[in-house]
Amino acid sequence: MAVGVCCTEIQQRRVELVENYSEHLTRLLDVLFNVGAVTEEDLSLIRGSAVRGERECMRLLLDVLNGRGEESCRAFLYILQSVQGETTNPGQANKQEHLKKHKDILARQHSLVDYLSIRGHNLGQDETWYLTDITFSRQAGYASPSQCRHESAGVGDAFRTRTDEICVFRDVYENLLSKLSSGVNMLSGVAGSGKTTVVRRLVREWAAENTSSKIVLSLAFRELNLITQEQSLQDLLSDHYIHLKPVLHELLSSNPPKFLLILDGLDEFCYPLNFEHTPKCSNPERVQPIQSIVVNLIKGILLPGVSIFLTSRPHAVSKVPPVLVSHFYSLLGFSLAQQKKYFEQNCSSPEAAAAVWASVSSHKPLLLMCHIPAFCWIVSTALLDGGSCLCPDSVSAKSGEKVVLEKANQPNSSLGPSEVLLSSKPVTITEIYCCFVKSIVLFHVQGHCEGSHHTRLQHAPHVLGEMQPILKSLGAMAFKGLLERRFIFESSDLSSFNLDSTKISQVFLFEILKEDRASLTFEKGFHFIHTSVQEFLAALYYVLQSLSGSDPFLGLKPSTGQYLQSAFKQIASAFNKFGRPQRLFRRRIKKALRCGVHHQSGHMDLFCRFVCGLLVPRARLILNGFFPDGPKMHLLRCQPSPDPTPPFLLHLLHSQLQSSALSPERQVNVCHCLYEAQDPGLSQRLQGWMKVLSQQAPGQSGSVNRDWSELAFLLQLSSDLQVLNLDAQGLDADGLRRLLPVLPLFSTLSLGQNPLGSEGASVLSLVLRNPDCRIQSLWVVATGLGCEGLKILVEALKENRTVTDLRMAINKIGDDGAGYLAELLRTNCTLTDIRLRDNLVTDKGGEVLMAALKENTTLEYLWMFDNKFTKDGVKKLKEFANTRPNLDIKVCV
Repeated sequence: MAVGVCCTEIQQRRVELVENYSEHLTRLLDVLFNVGAVTEEDLSLIRGSAVRGERECMRLLLDVLNGRGEESCRAFLYILQSVQGETTNPGQANKQEHLKKHKDILARQHSLVDYLSIRGHNLGQDETWYLTDITFSRQAGYASPSQCRHESAGVGDAFRTRTDEICVFRDVYENLLSKLSSGVNMLSGVAGSGKTTVVRRLVREWAAENTSSKIVLSLAFRELNLITQEQSLQDLLSDHYIHLKPVLHELLSSNPPKFLLILDGLDEFCYPLNFEHTPKCSNPERVQPIQSIVVNLIKGILLPGVSIFLTSRPHAVSKVPPVLVSHFYSLLGFSLAQQKKYFEQNCSSPEAAAAVWASVSSHKPLLLMCHIPAFCWIVSTALLDGGSCLCPDSVSAKSGEKVVLEKANQPNSSLGPSEVLLSSKPVTITEIYCCFVKSIVLFHVQGHCEGSHHTRLQHAPHVLGEMQPILKSLGAMAFKGLLERRFIFESSDLSSFNLDSTKISQVFLFEILKEDRASLTFEKGFHFIHTSVQEFLAALYYVLQSLSGSDPFLGLKPSTGQYLQSAFKQIASAFNKFGRPQRLFRRRIKKALRCGVHHQSGHMDLFCRFVCGLLVPRARLILNGFFPDGPKMHLLRCQPSPDPTPPFLLHLLHSQLQSSALSPERQVNVCHCLYEAQDPGLSQRLQGWMKVLSQQAPGQSGSVNRDWSELAFLLQLSSDLQVLNLDAQGLDADGLRRLLPVLPLFSTLSLGQNPLGSEGASVLSLVLRNPDCRIQSLWVVATGLGCEGLKILVEALKENRTVTDLRMAINKIGDDGAGYLAELLRTNCTLTDIRLRDNLVTDKGGEVLMAALKENTTLEYLWMFDNKFTKDGVKKLKEFANTRPNLDIKVCV
């Protein structure tokens, strides 16, 4: 007997009917009995189970209806509609009312007050037009990124070669809020790239739409850090979303896939995540530690089917096992076109935007950093409001942005040395940040905003002198946080550095120090608007203390008892009297640079660059009035001159650059420090490297002494370069190691006729195994690899999935090398072109390669001219080639 449509529908909806209609059982039974759909015996049976609860009675009723057949089931479904209309509509309406209120509250909590928003925007207008869109990349799963350099060093890498799918915000939005979306989606981006802005925009656009069936819940890890007691997920969400408390249990238990749970800022989470040994828990009402809740949510044990959107800075991505991530998004930041658009929207006139863009695009370090949206905001603030900081005397009250920037962009060859220091445009990152801080103090701080632009610039030294204690205390807190890898501060932290949180909030809110109030505990938290601002203020404090003859590290002990503080000061003072001040000063600067060397993750790289930049008089003159003018300034021995950088600093940096103990990443950062210190010889040396890259320089012998770290620095700034050709440049294994930070970034790597040897092959194996490797063509012709070097390369190529073209003629690999290649070809599905000219391969090697090619279907070209094949061997290879029309084998006797 066939099962009817109505019977089938009841079976399919059984869980929903038991969940939502058990409380209406009495009404349903009365109506069903009156229409004859159930008998009196059925009523007695069902009502007799009342001791087991309403849900059990409802299950029994559904069983009875199924036994009665299609007519009874049709009657039940018809009656159900009237019962639903009479009794469930009020509850449904109540639920919808709570969800509407939820949308309104989330929209207010996620307002777009951010450095991505454009000045003077009317919030009554559409809020999406004024946001410069950001570029994303998307891939399935992820590989753990390299953690050997400062995260800002890689911001332009992704725009060099685009191996992943490129998408925009709308693509991410539609994927996350689609009905089929589930599992963990992760968004990675450096500090200031716009992760939180993406979350805010996503929530606001969801709240404004009525078409999405998803319910969005958003939690920040910095708030979860405040939870010290065990609690349940349901209690956590009830505390966070009090307005949903009446309907939360029903929402969580009925349909978890309807939820999109946003967890923002994984890198800020202070609790460890143990995905192997955390006890499983699927009950939202069960009490457990907060880290266990997070683990069980990500693993899909709690609220199975829920969509999760995780955001994180790159260094914390590896906290989540790749197998648990279904889609991985990277925030690439602004492309060049988006940078230009941002400045056009953020400047008051097209002329001012053009002047800012001209200033930025003419200096590669600035252009590279402007891939980060937060840095674009800092640059525009520095150049628009503080661009005249370099030439205050030449700016009239009515000059405005345009005149300031146009004058800054003009050559100053006719000016004297001291005038050059004050009149040219900012050329280093340090100078940009000096202009930024000066701009904030002069034009944004309450109480210092009176008067014209010109008047405020004239009073700048006095204002900076007044603000020095606050900036110094902020810098001390920033430096201590940097040493402890802390980026979130509490009110108690501010108090310990004699900072009034109320006053600071009024003065620097949204400009330097941003205030957050946790919705779970209502406690205040503070963080610098961008980590680079924290690093700059830390360097500012360090240099100020050093120039004043004080130990910067002693200023980090504010909680020490008064007696101990006094003793420290007396000891330091006595030591300074007997010691040579110049020697102490140099020792402190050397200690600052060692901080960068000791942090192999690149955590202190920007701090070191800022310290070097602030030792240049030109940068300190921007902040005239902040630094001491007393006798301590002679420590630098730098009168205004064409070569203003302290000689001891250049000597220290060059000695670091030659150190074999320094990792390649740190060596590149030393070059950044030389740029910030305005090393007069760096520009000439970089011009020489540009000739090498453009193939204008002749090949060099191995005896030529070249600093390959400087080339790595230059290549890091050249985000438009995709092919790296260093043929016949005397590059050895050590030089190749110095280039290690940038080698994975090119699509074509040509290193022919260089004495690399097997040691060079070991360096290349690191490149090929790098998760960020983008190399498609690897050309190592006549590099002395030999059989041993090839073996090392083959092991790396077994893991690599990017190289398609391998050219390694004249490397004497022999039959043993051919055997290693054959082993690779049996498993590699990426290589399509291999060139092995003049490699001493005989018929034996040819046989091995043919056997492997029977299992390989992806190789298209195998050229083996000028090897040691006999006529018979050549004949066999050609016959084999005839059986493979898609494989071109070139060979001769």
